[in-house]
Amino acid sequence: MNYQECISTIKELNRKFRYYKSIESLFEYDQWSALPDEGAAYRQETAAFIGDGKNALYRGEDARRSAAYLSGVSPDEIEDDVERGLIRTFRFRYRNAVMTPEDTLRSYNMIKADCMKAWNQARAAKDYGIFMPWLKRAFELKKEIARAIDPDVPAFETLVGMTDEGLSVKEVSEQFDILKKGLRALLHKISVSGQADTQEAGPIPDSDPEQMAAFAQSLARELGYRPERGGFNDRVVHGFTSFMGPRDARVSTYRSGSYNLIFTCLHEAGHAMYSCSSSERMVEAGMWGGIEGGFHEANARFFENMVGHSHAYWEYYYPRLQEEIPMFRQISLQQFYDMTHQVKPSLRRISSDEVTYSLHAILRFELERDYFAGELKAEDMAEAWNDKYETYLGIRPSNDTEGVLQDMHWAGDYIGYFQSYALGNIYDGQILDAMKKDIPDMEARLARGDVRSISQWMEEKIWQYGCCYTADEMIRKLTGKGLDAEPFLRYLEQIYLPQK
Repeated sequence: MNYQECISTIKELNRKFRYYKSIESLFEYDQWSALPDEGAAYRQETAAFIGDGKNALYRGEDARRSAAYLSGVSPDEIEDDVERGLIRTFRFRYRNAVMTPEDTLRSYNMIKADCMKAWNQARAAKDYGIFMPWLKRAFELKKEIARAIDPDVPAFETLVGMTDEGLSVKEVSEQFDILKKGLRALLHKISVSGQADTQEAGPIPDSDPEQMAAFAQSLARELGYRPERGGFNDRVVHGFTSFMGPRDARVSTYRSGSYNLIFTCLHEAGHAMYSCSSSERMVEAGMWGGIEGGFHEANARFFENMVGHSHAYWEYYYPRLQEEIPMFRQISLQQFYDMTHQVKPSLRRISSDEVTYSLHAILRFELERDYFAGELKAEDMAEAWNDKYETYLGIRPSNDTEGVLQDMHWAGDYIGYFQSYALGNIYDGQILDAMKKDIPDMEARLARGDVRSISQWMEEKIWQYGCCYTADEMIRKLTGKGLDAEPFLRYLEQIYLPQK
């Protein structure tokens, strides 16, 4: 085998790997929105079959020969960025596939649908005890897989690296400590400034769900979410985006008349546009879809917050909202802005404010970290969850559905993922700084409805590269620096503290 033969082989493996991933996305989309209870058992069997086939790609002779050839190739020798990304990704997947015990992986795949079913039942009953044995089993199987992949590092280190490639638990924890300290200081400043009192404008009542969905979806399309590349499904309890193909990303949301649906649609549209905007070269190489984990969350949260929560954005779109949903005619633009910028600790992560949101993600990350370090048992997770909320946010869930059962992630194979949400905020502060250097009149553009210039900047600077780079490589390409929480903290201070 020579170098070009190796690259061709890797591309072919990557192409087939993405086929399997697309099938898994279809399964996930169906499981969360339409899978009937009695269909779960067969779905588990088919999901396990697909999972086995995906990993078998990297256990075959072609993969073995490619790995052997590349054992003598240093990344520094590879001049082409796409080929370097292909090789990095191949090595990562090859290691995971070869080192993961097939029987353990199959056991894990076989319980996924049961985990989701138990989570739904537990939520309805507000009883963590129904879900606890399934969470315990899922966590233990994930621990077995992680230890098999790399027995020389802690299991949680491997799991975090599988979501946010190239980041260590130590680096994440250090930036989270900076973020926690900064957020607590900011919350104190907001409290003593009286800003929180002036923002207490009361809740915005719900409107007709059909009207709100139509308006929210229209805003997502104006960002650049194209109907020929995806659509909207409103049959889930928790918004998400499914990545079906290089030009196919489906947004799923809940049915609601709450204005929060607007921000959910902007968030998920950010995921979808990122996923569907890789260059043709990235598509051909199977490197489409974007950098997984925190950097994907950054692209979603950027449109939700840096764009969708900005005053300039609503200067243009609020009159449209008032025209299409009459109840908002009784609320001025400034009242609406204040209502959507209230800083108040809450129990629900997905509807929390920008200032406290990262604390929701950090405490979940710390619970996972403590569990895999042997410092927390599954039986004690609900109580530990409640204690963390009381410590970080000063409030305590009154039942398990408000608490440990509110997120579907642990039931839906997103173990070792929660750090990504807070990482997304950190990256957003850095992305915003880089964007403003290129688009200094960004706010003026938003005020006249020019959201496409922002989407175009993202496509040129980030989206076209798919998953060619790691998040660390991408943020350094944009800013010249690695992960840094300070720009995000500065952004929050500018938005949420009175300017003198």
